[in-house]
Amino acid sequence: MDDQTRVGAHRETPKSTQKIIDGSPCRLEPETLHYVKASHVGHPERHHFVCQDAFEITVATTDEGLADLTIISRNPERWRMFSITCSNPVYCVGFLAAIAVPMRDADIDILLVSTFTRDLVFVKAADVHRAAAILDAAGFQPQM
Repeated sequence: MDDQTRVGAHRETPKSTQKIIDGSPCRLEPETLHYVKASHVGHPERHHFVCQDAFEITVATTDEGLADLTIISRNPERWRMFSITCSNPVYCVGFLAAIAVPMRDADIDILLVSTFTRDLVFVKAADVHRAAAILDAAGFQPQM
């Protein structure tokens, strides 16, 4: 199997996608966060991210926010969150790949979450400067 057909093979970012990336503000949130599985969230507005589906509640929160949660499990790492506001929400082939592929190539663990208009990129706190450089090289120009 050659590189063009192999699953996960690197391809160039489409020009239309690069134009969207170039117009999508990227901000590093100032707080260091915990990534938590919870059974109850008292006040969702106190947290950076809350996602509830049929199976679990996942929360990204600060030290202060932990007291508002009934915690089932907490990831031992501390995380930083880049918030990217996509200039063309929902329709952008390769937008997440432009983030994930270079992070993979740099051996950086990430957690990706997409909302209606934003993509949240969580990186381990220890990797935040390398991740910011990768996002900058991809055209996102993170504001730190």
